[in-house]
Amino acid sequence: MKKSILIFCAVFTILSLTAFGLINRSLSTPDTIETFSGEEVATNTKAPEKINKRIFSDFIYDVGPRFNAIKKEDLDDLKSYSDLIGQEHMQRIVSYKSLSVKLLDGDRPAEIKEITDDGVFSAAQIDLLQSANYSTNIAVRADYDEKWPESGLVEASHWTPNLTVIPAKQAEYVSGKDALIIYLQEHSKDSRTGIQADKLQPAKLFFTVSKEGVVKNVRLDRTSNFHIVDETMVTLISNAPGKWQPAENSKGEKVDQELVISFGLMGC
Repeated sequence: MKKSILIFCAVFTILSLTAFGLINRSLSTPDTIETFSGEEVATNTKAPEKINKRIFSDFIYDVGPRFNAIKKEDLDDLKSYSDLIGQEHMQRIVSYKSLSVKLLDGDRPAEIKEITDDGVFSAAQIDLLQSANYSTNIAVRADYDEKWPESGLVEASHWTPNLTVIPAKQAEYVSGKDALIIYLQEHSKDSRTGIQADKLQPAKLFFTVSKEGVVKNVRLDRTSNFHIVDETMVTLISNAPGKWQPAENSKGEKVDQELVISFGLMGC
């Protein structure tokens, strides 16, 4: 009898110690459990959050003239609105209401403006077009009625091609446009790390490649909404490695040309 009691007490003691050990382990190590494979898996705890610092990969959208490029020589040959549009588009136009030509100060209309009620440029409009120098931006707007061949309906419409006057041969980064974009992308990463996507804006950076092949007149026309990004882009284009091949006119003479870097979010 005494022997049975002693055995019972010993077993009870061992079970108590085992249970206490399991409870103590559970209280002291709540963040992991051991699986059958020996791997530790997190449980009942919240891991520290990692800050996801996104770097926008498609940051540089274009380097070139501000608007649709038109050579000075082609601009001088314009006689009517149909010279700017495709044959199919031209055939849909039934009648014109107005045709305007205005020079732009950056993206904004300048005071100079000529309007006619025909699809043919007036003498004053042709003079205005031909007065435009390299890198001048021009807005041409036509309001007209057009007939859709599918339905036969005639509807009021308009189209506004914005143009930038370019030399016969444009200025070029000697290493190539792709190399310039890669340089700007790679060296602007630090400034773009962690920026807020919903606050990023389309930005424009203007600069001139002089007839000597030197970058000058660097200016920000519109901000990306992040000063550090804007400042970095200005610094990078001002100090870009390599050389620029200056633009040339139809006579082969070197001329200045203004180019634009579009960066930030895609925009107009």
